[in-house]
Amino acid sequence: MNPQRKIVTASPENSETPLDNSAGWVTPNRLFFVRNHFEPPVATDAAAWTCTLDGLVARPAAWTFAELASLPQHTVFATVECAGNGRSFLRERAEGVQWGAGAIGNAEWSGVPLRTLLEPAGLAAGATEVVFEGADHGEEHGHAMNFSRSLPLAKALHPDTIIALRMNGEWLEPNHGAPMRLFVPGHYGVASVKWLRAMRVIDHAYPGFFQTTKYSVNRPGPGGKVRQPIGASAVKSAILQPPEGAQLGLGRHLVAGLAWAGEEKIAGVDVSSDGGRTWQAAQLKGIRQPYCWCQWETRWTVGAAGDYTLLARAHTETGQTQPLDYNPDNLGYIINLPIARNVSVAASRPAQVYFADAPPWNDFMEAYATENSRRPLDVELALTAGDGI
Repeated sequence: MNPQRKIVTASPENSETPLDNSAGWVTPNRLFFVRNHFEPPVATDAAAWTCTLDGLVARPAAWTFAELASLPQHTVFATVECAGNGRSFLRERAEGVQWGAGAIGNAEWSGVPLRTLLEPAGLAAGATEVVFEGADHGEEHGHAMNFSRSLPLAKALHPDTIIALRMNGEWLEPNHGAPMRLFVPGHYGVASVKWLRAMRVIDHAYPGFFQTTKYSVNRPGPGGKVRQPIGASAVKSAILQPPEGAQLGLGRHLVAGLAWAGEEKIAGVDVSSDGGRTWQAAQLKGIRQPYCWCQWETRWTVGAAGDYTLLARAHTETGQTQPLDYNPDNLGYIINLPIARNVSVAASRPAQVYFADAPPWNDFMEAYATENSRRPLDVELALTAGDGI
């Protein structure tokens, strides 16, 4: 358990990325949030790990870690957020881990495209979903179970859906699903089943506990509300500067943060300093990549002392916008309303207390973007002896 992360629960570990102290576009593995539903499985030698495939396939199969590591690899950068991130900010307490804002991180993920395993197996004509089961085991509502989720077949066959073996160029760590996990860019973290042991192709909607009871939301149906499993991440933003409770002086201040939208692209971010009555457009900065968060910033000029409530609201290229209120039909998930930053301003304080040029990691991000503009970020790599990334 890394004390550099904010520990929310100790057993099993659930801990947050320290967002306010982020120093780069990529979240280091040691700071990347951890979400465990059950205690992690007892550490097993990767050499002895096997993942199986059965169900509606003509040729059931199994792969060892070494076999997967020897196949052509695909790399994708993606922001991953827990579907319950921000739950502690809700006015009415919702069941589940009481996350602050830090159950999110951005990383480079590398592994085997799932379709290169599924397609040669001979998918049956009626196949509609693939079920993924992890090795983590526990009890929910009096029933013993392993953690499992399913994906629609089309998403399972997407070229960016992978069996991940590496994170930020390093082999996965135990708390991040070592030695292998499913990784589904653009979806909430619950989709990316850790400690992957088994895959099964089916022809119906999977009724698993973490698909229908937990990690599901109410949506309108022909006869009223129906439960739907959570999928793609919603549009959202976070203010990183100034910090909550900051004491500022009159003058000009930097307001900056991050925005992300799962499978969609961020088109803009608006910022309010009066609790949402008026808004001004912020400037998008730094790296812009599919599935990934982007930085934004604006300058706020304060001419009067008092207490202020700062809000940020992102919108996507397809017109999706953060809602100003929480939808109770989300059942404690998809908490993407703007989270307030409250600050106070006094005429007696120096104006430059919190005003500065963009933080140092801006320069890092711009340099990173320039370097990676010379090559595609999503590449296929054949890992052979003596070669690497």
